[in-house]
Amino acid sequence: MSLVAGTRLGPYEIQSAIGAGGMGEVYQARDTRLGRTVAIKVLPAGASADPARRARFELEARAVSALNHPHICVLHDIGREGDTDFLVMEYLDGQTLAQRLRKGPLPLPQALDLGAQVADALATAHRHGIVHRDLKPANIMLTKAGGVRQGSPQAKLLDFGLAKLKPQPAAAGVGLSALSTQDPATMPGAVMGTVPYMAPEQLEGKETDARTDLFAFGCVLYEMLTARRAFGGDTEASVISAIMTGEPTPLSTLQPLTPPALDRLVRRCLAKDPDDRWQTASDVAEELRGISQDAVATDGARAVIPRRRRGLVWALAGGALLLVALAGGTWFALRSHPGLRVFGWSLTPAKLTDKDTIVLADFDNKTGEAIWDDTLKQGLSIALEQSPFLNLLSDQRVHETLKHMGRPAGDRLTPPVTREVCARTSSTAMLTGSIVPLGSQYMIGLRAVACATGDVLAETQEQAADKEAVLKALDAAAVRVRSALGETLGSVQKYVTPLEDATTPSLEALNAYSLGVKAFYATGVAASLPFFTRAVELDPNFASAYRYLSVAYGGGNQAGRAAECARKAYALREKASEPERLAIEGHYYLLVTGDLEKAAQASDLWRRTYPREYAAPRLLGFVSVELAHWDKALEEFRAALRLQPDNAVNYLNVGGAYTAFNRLDDAEAVYRQAEAGKLEDESLTVSRYQLAFLKGDAARMTQQASAAMGRAGYEDLLLAEQANTEGWYGRLTHAHELTRRAMESARRNDANESAATYQAAAALREGEAGHREQARAEAAAAVKLAPTRDVRAIAALALARAGDTAAAEKLAADFDKTFPMDTLVQRYWLPTIRAAVALEHRDPNQAIDLLKVASPIELAQVSVFTIYLCPVHVRGDAYLLLHDGKAAAAEYQKFIDHRGLVVNFPWGALARLGRARAYAMQGDTAKARDAYEEFLTIWKDADPDLPVLKAAKAEYARLQ
Repeated sequence: MSLVAGTRLGPYEIQSAIGAGGMGEVYQARDTRLGRTVAIKVLPAGASADPARRARFELEARAVSALNHPHICVLHDIGREGDTDFLVMEYLDGQTLAQRLRKGPLPLPQALDLGAQVADALATAHRHGIVHRDLKPANIMLTKAGGVRQGSPQAKLLDFGLAKLKPQPAAAGVGLSALSTQDPATMPGAVMGTVPYMAPEQLEGKETDARTDLFAFGCVLYEMLTARRAFGGDTEASVISAIMTGEPTPLSTLQPLTPPALDRLVRRCLAKDPDDRWQTASDVAEELRGISQDAVATDGARAVIPRRRRGLVWALAGGALLLVALAGGTWFALRSHPGLRVFGWSLTPAKLTDKDTIVLADFDNKTGEAIWDDTLKQGLSIALEQSPFLNLLSDQRVHETLKHMGRPAGDRLTPPVTREVCARTSSTAMLTGSIVPLGSQYMIGLRAVACATGDVLAETQEQAADKEAVLKALDAAAVRVRSALGETLGSVQKYVTPLEDATTPSLEALNAYSLGVKAFYATGVAASLPFFTRAVELDPNFASAYRYLSVAYGGGNQAGRAAECARKAYALREKASEPERLAIEGHYYLLVTGDLEKAAQASDLWRRTYPREYAAPRLLGFVSVELAHWDKALEEFRAALRLQPDNAVNYLNVGGAYTAFNRLDDAEAVYRQAEAGKLEDESLTVSRYQLAFLKGDAARMTQQASAAMGRAGYEDLLLAEQANTEGWYGRLTHAHELTRRAMESARRNDANESAATYQAAAALREGEAGHREQARAEAAAAVKLAPTRDVRAIAALALARAGDTAAAEKLAADFDKTFPMDTLVQRYWLPTIRAAVALEHRDPNQAIDLLKVASPIELAQVSVFTIYLCPVHVRGDAYLLLHDGKAAAAEYQKFIDHRGLVVNFPWGALARLGRARAYAMQGDTAKARDAYEEFLTIWKDADPDLPVLKAAKAEYARLQ
């Protein structure tokens, strides 16, 4: 029977109920003697008469009383009032971890902090021979008292009611040995605990020990980080099966920013075999604190020393101080004789590994000649990036770190600033450079310094006879540094292209290119275009500058210009470094020939040769979405994000892939991670708008659209997205006006391709609504404005659907001739356009036959604009013409099943109408009526004179 307020248990007065469970009821009470608030745990009604239950209750009291730890709930008293047994514990003001996780996962720093606290508590329990056996979020209280990190809660481990105690020697002082042997729940064969957190040996009734708790700890930590259970299922049996035979989804899949070391730690906790797990909770706590120090960004600058090397570093520091005290000049001797050993430690500067990151500082230009300010740093970066061994911190990561430091993204990297960037990014070394005039000659100097210790890892100087010889001197210095830092001679010899051959012999062109790269990462795509354009004007054979132009135009939705620059870069690819050549080839096959198989091969070779280059898996992801391999695309985009977590576009791509899978909450979580990291890219505005549409959040859609107004390159795209949304709801008049504004905005920014794409998409909308004459006019105008591949493809399909089959067939024939190797043209667009022509000629069988080749890639992304499932729509109409209602309904259903792909393009709404007609054709009046009502509800505010709406209303009326 539950206790009511005012009930007295000895000196304790019950105030209110807190919670109840199988092992007891918990109340808030007042200690009338001391005037303090306490928590009282009472055996459930009737349980006091059960000797076994009473024994376990007493065991819990004895177990907790044996433990004195700041993260374990304190036991004040134990008592019995009449037939009621109770425990008196400290009152904790806060919420359980289970309650907190209902709001979502914990921030990474907080999860690491709380996890270490719980692991410490377990370590203390295990040292006293106590195995908790019921560790779960509901048994961890988060108090309002601050944790290690300011503002974070403190963890308190609760409820030792199912604890197992090993027999302890009498000296242990708690007298638990008799109890532990008498309690049947501690014996092998007893299955005790909460199923989703139970280790395999616990479920099987086998012997349990401290490692059993570590399995549960892994489950809890996993849930902290994801707000999902490690082992899920709809039934207890399915959960048990998952624990015994399954593996949880990797943390890095759900949270791409998870440090790899943390992913490994959790996987080891969750090993099926106890021997494969961590063996002590104290080891886990230590590892968590190490991850927290090494992988979590901190406020303020400090040198970050890799955790496992700290003992060595401090030993060396102590030895150096001792030597200096004994013999003042010894330190300089050691610097000049790095092979000496002190107290057994080698003082030879350790060479880097391929895991160590280097931050490149700006050159110290002593010449007074501005030409060298950015040129030499960019040249050195190109020289070093040829190495598959060395790992330079990316420009993107540098600029984002500068912003976190409160500095402008393009601020100069002086040695002090570089050292701070190095510390904040846990990099290993910084590389500084200088150029000094020597009369008419120049001296180039490079120095690599360990960020944590200040030790010089490599140092070299090269002399240039004149200005034209400076790049050759920089080449020689870069080769020496690569070797000194640990790269093998064979690798250096294989991957070394002189800078003049890898870039340009024109210093002015290289300088413009350097400024373009700086602007690209610090300011944005639009700001970089004038610099890259100037670079190719100064040197029309500058391959790398053309590739950057291609990327910049592609980011601005100008596919035709992007393809043209990619074509020029490809023709000049032999005048580029090895990594640049591989990048150029991948972009060429993707953007110019459209041969996706070759694009995938080139991108894969790029990735395998330079595994730390995030742009390689990103490019593979783009190839994959055009092949409709969305699983592969998500995998590649995640890989790019892991390699470059400070790049907003990587979040955009991962979120877009999640959206394609209808995993809208996961997509939103990724966008929030970008927002939390202050990583903004205007493309995210479009993605957030689309996500808001899919979630039915009109206010959020308006907010995102308003945020894009006035922003060159994105105002037009958001206006076009709004036009699609209006088309979805049948408001074609407003959609037409928004398209006009989108086109005007694009053309103001010299983006005719974007404007033509919007107009071609409008032609498709108008034709499907029944405005065939307007559709033909819009399609013809779009092709005239910008006859790019995508514009011609969309326009040809719109013409075919609007009845102008001659114009559609002419465009298709030109298409076939111009793009003979293009995967999307040959396997997607041409079959769809020709099938639409066949439908117009009343030949649905031919249409279906033509579309067979498109089936494997019918879910592909085929345009920068949101147009998907074109073959599916045409195939559905063909089945309707054949009076095959069942097959037609299955095609239209794909638009509903893949709503994350379709988003707001009006074909998604019209698919509801197609499905209604298919059900009516099958004679299923009930389903047909429901489908018509769904469509008419979406189009309740549609323009009343639309032919397709009038037809739908008439068809629906005939069903009544």
